[in-house]
Amino acid sequence: MSLLERIGNVFGGRRREDVDEPHAPPRQAASTVPRAAVNDALAYGVAIVPVTAAPGAWYWQAVRIHHLSPEENHGNHHIYVDLYDSVGTGGPAGYGPRLFGGRARVTWDSGEQIVTVEKPLGEPGANFPMWKWQVCGVEALGLPGAELPSDRVTGMHTGHPDEAAGNTLFHHSFSVTFLRVRAPEAVYTDSVIYGHIHRAAGRTALLMREDTLVASQAIAADEAFRFTDLGVGDYTVAMDGTDFRSPATHVSGQDQVQLDLTWTPTGSLLTGRVRNGAGKSVRLTLDGAEVATQIVAADETYRFSGLAAGAYRVAVAGTSAITGIISLDGLNDAVADLVAPSADKPLLHYVLFAPPDQPATRVNLLLAQDFLLAFGPSFGFNSDAARCAGQVTIIADPAGVSPQVEADLAADGARIQRIAGSVDEVAAALAARVASGQPF
Repeated sequence: MSLLERIGNVFGGRRREDVDEPHAPPRQAASTVPRAAVNDALAYGVAIVPVTAAPGAWYWQAVRIHHLSPEENHGNHHIYVDLYDSVGTGGPAGYGPRLFGGRARVTWDSGEQIVTVEKPLGEPGANFPMWKWQVCGVEALGLPGAELPSDRVTGMHTGHPDEAAGNTLFHHSFSVTFLRVRAPEAVYTDSVIYGHIHRAAGRTALLMREDTLVASQAIAADEAFRFTDLGVGDYTVAMDGTDFRSPATHVSGQDQVQLDLTWTPTGSLLTGRVRNGAGKSVRLTLDGAEVATQIVAADETYRFSGLAAGAYRVAVAGTSAITGIISLDGLNDAVADLVAPSADKPLLHYVLFAPPDQPATRVNLLLAQDFLLAFGPSFGFNSDAARCAGQVTIIADPAGVSPQVEADLAADGARIQRIAGSVDEVAAALAARVASGQPF
């Protein structure tokens, strides 16, 4: 008995179009609209790559991909292909007639082969024997001179483990059915992808279509995100600054898809900018011991990822520039900026107070003790000394250190911040900087 006869016997000796095949869509009236594709070969790495068809255009849809069971396969290693029309009658499950003479292209890394639907009804229309280790894809072409765009089915091969007699290593087969359908005339952009990314509150979710950024939004405190007004296509949810990516999600332009995702960090992330630091080396220490070094990029940034919990500091090698203690818990992110000294700014950081004879100066000195101890800047009451620093913190109101002095320091190239206000406001601003490990 021939292979094709044995496959025919799987359907009880009846005409193939007279039976519902295993895993086939339920019977329905023939229609030209695209169908919900069925792919029971996902576990074998077989995927459908949808084609993008213009509104109202005809194309070939991969409507069914089936991995043959041991009882169906009988030890073969083939791709069986059928092409059906959606106009007319005679096909299985509401399909139109089989397209005799229709062609499909089977491809692999080193070549391709055209197969033609020419077998009798009750047998697969065309077949292609796969070689050992060959990985194949297939797409429909249609009749010569009437080729149409087609979905592509990828990842078919025979290198799967033994299952039972009939399906053993290098003896697996797949059935692929294409249907000529017509894309909807209207282009809908009403799909929604929403859900939660657990452990990601406050981060930025990115919606990607292939490698193109479609939209972004902050993940809410309840870990929720929601992207709306989406057209038909495959989308991936990613997270800015991480390697996190969701599986691809297909939407029709009219549906809603809910995702429940969890981000599992692989360690804390520490980033920052080193002003005047491009090309210099930064040292990362953990509890005082050096754990990593890095060359500052041309844009003056650095990035240490995958960090375990601990107390870290970043220093610019060969200088006195160093951050305060940065506490990481293995999950959180932190930003720590520095200023490397330059030839005309030998001081890294200077804290400028109002003249010592002003009553508020003594109060500000007391309030600034923890800030001065945490970051070790130079400090005093002299604006000329402040000109030697790349960063200047003014702890005084405008009556104590004038806006003109502040403007002159900024014009001279210094990075300036002023901390002023009531006693409580000054104390809170300084305490926040100490807590963050960042003087600015």
